[in-house]
Amino acid sequence: MKKLFWSLILVFTVMSCSSDKDDSSTDNISDQTLTGTVEGKAFTVQGGKAFFRSSTSTEEITIYLTNENLGCDSDIFDYTLTVNTSVPNMVGVYTDVNIVTQDGNNTPFNNLTETIVEITAVSDTEISGKMKLNKEGSEAFPESIFEGAFTVSICE
Repeated sequence: MKKLFWSLILVFTVMSCSSDKDDSSTDNISDQTLTGTVEGKAFTVQGGKAFFRSSTSTEEITIYLTNENLGCDSDIFDYTLTVNTSVPNMVGVYTDVNIVTQDGNNTPFNNLTETIVEITAVSDTEISGKMKLNKEGSEAFPESIFEGAFTVSICE
């Protein structure tokens, strides 16, 4: 009976350890509007646009998010703060993809680790998803820490 008791304890312990979720899981990305900091400044996505990477291929899509209320009708890309990434043009979860953050005309910063982009819906006219980045700040580089959901139009 003691062997059975200790065997059950061991099985329970192993099972509880193996069910821990990875912190990079998309289950941990907020469904709220994407918000946080971009290059050390407060950021809440207000607009943006997406494009197919080339006119001959629709396999990848580039997504631009900004804290300004702009969309396809705007022909400028000189936003105050931007977040952009390129992902396959399909629903899915993409980890360690390049998320580029930029503050105005300053040099863009490529973030290749601790990044998650989940595309939740794609139509002919818009793309929706969630994004998470955790780039802690230093003396040389300000932080970019944000997460949440977005929906932008796909422009021609």
